[in-house]
Amino acid sequence: MSRAALDRLFRPRSIALLGASEDFVKISGRPLKFLLDKGYGGKIFPVNPKYTTLAGLPCYPNVAAIPEPVDLAIVALPAAAVVDAVTQCAARGIPAAVVFSSGFGEVGEDGRRLELQLAEAARRGGLRLCGPNTLGFMNTFDRVMATFSQAGEGEASEGPVAFVTQSGAFGTAIFALARQRGLPFGYFVNSGNEADLDFADLLDYVVADPRVRVAAGYIEGLKDGRKLLAVSERALELGKPLVVAKVGRSSAGARAALSHTGSLAGSDRVYSGVFRQKGIVRAAHDEELLDLVSAFLHCPLPEGRGVGIVTQSGGAGVLMADRAEEIGLVVPELAEETKERLRKVIPAFGSAKNPVDITAQFIADPGLLRSSLEIVLQDPHVDAAIFYLGLMERFADQVVANLREVHAGAKKPLLVAWAGAPEAGLRALGQSGICVLPSAARAVNAVRGLVEYAEARSRWKQSRGAESRPGGGREQIQSLVRACRSEGRRVLTTGESFGLLSRYGVRVARSRLSRTPAEAAQAAEEIGYPVALKIESPAIRHKTEAKALRLDVAGRQEVLRAFQEVVTEARRHAPEADIHGVLVQEMVRDGTEVVVGVHHDPQFGPVVMVGLGGIFVEVLEDVSFRAAPLSREDAEQMVAELRGARVLEGVRGRPPADVPSLIEALMAVSRLAADAAGEIAELDVNPLLVLPGGRGAVAVDALTVLAEPGTGSP
Repeated sequence: MSRAALDRLFRPRSIALLGASEDFVKISGRPLKFLLDKGYGGKIFPVNPKYTTLAGLPCYPNVAAIPEPVDLAIVALPAAAVVDAVTQCAARGIPAAVVFSSGFGEVGEDGRRLELQLAEAARRGGLRLCGPNTLGFMNTFDRVMATFSQAGEGEASEGPVAFVTQSGAFGTAIFALARQRGLPFGYFVNSGNEADLDFADLLDYVVADPRVRVAAGYIEGLKDGRKLLAVSERALELGKPLVVAKVGRSSAGARAALSHTGSLAGSDRVYSGVFRQKGIVRAAHDEELLDLVSAFLHCPLPEGRGVGIVTQSGGAGVLMADRAEEIGLVVPELAEETKERLRKVIPAFGSAKNPVDITAQFIADPGLLRSSLEIVLQDPHVDAAIFYLGLMERFADQVVANLREVHAGAKKPLLVAWAGAPEAGLRALGQSGICVLPSAARAVNAVRGLVEYAEARSRWKQSRGAESRPGGGREQIQSLVRACRSEGRRVLTTGESFGLLSRYGVRVARSRLSRTPAEAAQAAEEIGYPVALKIESPAIRHKTEAKALRLDVAGRQEVLRAFQEVVTEARRHAPEADIHGVLVQEMVRDGTEVVVGVHHDPQFGPVVMVGLGGIFVEVLEDVSFRAAPLSREDAEQMVAELRGARVLEGVRGRPPADVPSLIEALMAVSRLAADAAGEIAELDVNPLLVLPGGRGAVAVDALTVLAEPGTGSP
């Protein structure tokens, strides 16, 4: 989409108000009031056949009667009149419209049909549409108040923060909270029902505005997650942090998945993993969203995870240190030189260790606060600092003066956690460009957000131009898919799955399909004992549950007996199953079980999963997701963030696993996922045995489920 197409929406030179009212309390009257009150510099054309003038402006019976060009139409009409109105706007050559009207997709099937008609009218006329069922937007830079939201009634300060929200009412509440906290929003945009322009389209526009430094959003779901990922890439390139609150943390659809990967691909896990991958900092709620916006607006990015904590309260310091380590930050031991310098300035009953307790003595000795913070910020192990204090209304001016002085000379992030702070103190720090938050935990969480974004941008710089490229096997995949569908099946055989994995560079266990006991015995002789025997049937996806496998089979007679047992168990488990035979496979030992998979996510397309096998994946659900294709840095982060990652380092006498080979396997599966987009719904490599260092990683079993034709879904 060209930026010019949305310039007319967000920066119109003239606006037509369809359904304009003289009653400025009504929804149809508020935009005119806001535009006049806030000093919009373009031309305003009220449209309503009931009036000849409105607010001293000529009022027109319809858009065709307007004698001059119009860039934007604001539509505040009953739903039944909207399609015709938008059609008239398009015929008049108006390139953009905001439709306030409700009564569309949000009210049921009839409304959805009307919304489709509206979208088609806009598309056919070449008109870009925000809405319907939207509060509209505010562009305070250019005084464009295309909204009826209560947010338009207060001060419209220009500011470097852009906010796009799918929720009108909740988004307005967030905007009001931001205004109370002195956070200036240059854009407030509600996407409404997204009949045409969606959340990602609108966010893309505001992110690209050079006047915007930080972008934020509130979403409940996405129509096209890949568009959001493209926006996040652009934001990383521009160095603009993107903070998003995503609600809806469950996924009923995951219960119907056909494999372990699908069952663990609840939308929230995928969202969290993809957001981390693309540098989108996720906020848990509205307050944290604004905390993060404040931190990014007022702080430089940290160069590491080390947090220096300075407090007037030892208890608060312990709480902050606990929270920091709980969320992956580091509270480092300060350098000896730093501690020696601190001992010279803090009282003997304080503490020169991190967290540094300067006690309430800084009230009597104003220089104590300034010098202790400066010393901690200079420590080579500290990447960001937090100062905690409580109350201090009588000494607020003194505290603010000291913090301003420290902040002015700081090259690292400095955040202030001020519990029970006087309003004047909060306002003064905010006006001085200092991030001040009302609690210790919230300040620590904000530092975590700074660190996450800094690390994501560093990974992006390292991987730029070096992302994993498709593996060139799409034709083979499509040929295999056609063959399977011609046979009326959607599940690949293990041999077919192994063939795909091998094509992309994943090492697979040596195996051979046998249709008779004698063939199985011959295969075992050639592979070498001991071997594993597994049923091969598209209808039996989980062999353990069917008891249709035997492990550590050694000797010809044992193979002959195991063949019959496996087939018998398979018949008992699924009497109607089409059995292709029994797979005879080498036994692979001494490895750490890992699950690697691909899931076709409805928002983000193919995503890659990794998790440790056994209890870690079955019970603890210790998994990580990223969108394909992966960069090497993505794959490394996926493994590192697993809660059980230390198992790969070697525990209880086990040697360290060959993690580089695991990374290579993830990269290979990522290439397969990118090539197979739309063709494969699910792929499980379970387990992938990661052998001790230098010995590689081997796929021991694999399940591949094809997508329903034309859907990409299971």
